[in-house]
Amino acid sequence: MSRVRQRSPRASPRNSVDGDDVMNSASGGSPSPLLPSSTKDVTPPSKDTGFSLLKGALLAGVVVQNAALNVTARWSRVEALHREARGECHASPGAVVLVIELMKIVLALVLLAVEIKGNPILSVMKTTVTHPLDCLKVVVPAVLYVIQNQLLLVAAANLEAPVLGLFGQLKILTTALFSVALLGRTLGKRRWVALVVLTAGIATVQASQMHSDGSGDAGEKNVPLGLMMISVVASLSGFAGVYFEKVLKGSPISLWTRNVHLALFSVATVGLQVISGDFEEACPSNLVEYLSNGLGPVAWAYVIIQAVGGLLIAAVIKYADNILKAFATSVAILVIALVSSMFFGFALSGLFFLGAAGVIYSIFLYGDLLKDLGPCSKCPPYLGGQERPSTPRGV
Repeated sequence: MSRVRQRSPRASPRNSVDGDDVMNSASGGSPSPLLPSSTKDVTPPSKDTGFSLLKGALLAGVVVQNAALNVTARWSRVEALHREARGECHASPGAVVLVIELMKIVLALVLLAVEIKGNPILSVMKTTVTHPLDCLKVVVPAVLYVIQNQLLLVAAANLEAPVLGLFGQLKILTTALFSVALLGRTLGKRRWVALVVLTAGIATVQASQMHSDGSGDAGEKNVPLGLMMISVVASLSGFAGVYFEKVLKGSPISLWTRNVHLALFSVATVGLQVISGDFEEACPSNLVEYLSNGLGPVAWAYVIIQAVGGLLIAAVIKYADNILKAFATSVAILVIALVSSMFFGFALSGLFFLGAAGVIYSIFLYGDLLKDLGPCSKCPPYLGGQERPSTPRGV
């Protein structure tokens, strides 16, 4: 049997600096371990610029996935609050993360089996024995993923879905700063302007919530606490992405094997936490029964969207382009706001829309996606316009 050439899930410099991982989770959660972290390992998009049916389907899918992820993250915690008030069993954020990581193991094994056309479990065991030190390198991001995914649910318990989605874009800022600090990268004027606009947009959204009249959904709201939690999540996400690029680059381990290792270490970490914790009196002492009974319908929807969403983003990376990803992120932010306003009582204000516009603009500006868009092409380069050739001296 021919040997399959294995490649590492290294993060490319462009992904790390340009913030292309923004589409992994509009909520500000961790980059899904199921995603390829380098666009070099996937097929480049077609040169045909036509809006094909496939691109349209991917755009719709990413918008729905991003919007649903934020809404279900928020309402899974509201659901848990209501279950607690009724004296019913409700799973902790750690238990929710445990189920997500278990699902990721299954998905990664299935995709590894498709890749190698063989037994994925034997392949993982063989790789682990052959490259033990390389396998241990994922312990750090595994622990970070466990922490940030639980903090994301804490943030979701204190922020309404539209605010959660906008604050989640802070990971563009943290990834860029960690790239500069740890990798010695330099950012041009355009990217620094984008980061300033992003920060200003987030601050404007925060101000809109501070002046809110108290209307909204039935869940708890603590904007300062939620912002603090999502800031920590964004910082951990940015560090984890840069860690992959700095430490794991050049590894001989394949993408899906790496994902299995990553999820296994995550399961071990959060599993110990869940087992050692005290279950609620209304919850069964058996772990399997606790997980099956403690998660309500919305929590299960969140688990599925979180675990399977990475596959959809992987398809976008392979078949689409950066403009589609940025556009989908922007549309998802607006969809979340409109859905939350129509069905969950979220109060829209001029400050909120101003901050959202700033965040959306910063996404396109950071990715250098405005230079071909009509009037934007005539703007100065640091505001998104095209670079103008300099006139030689003496001419």
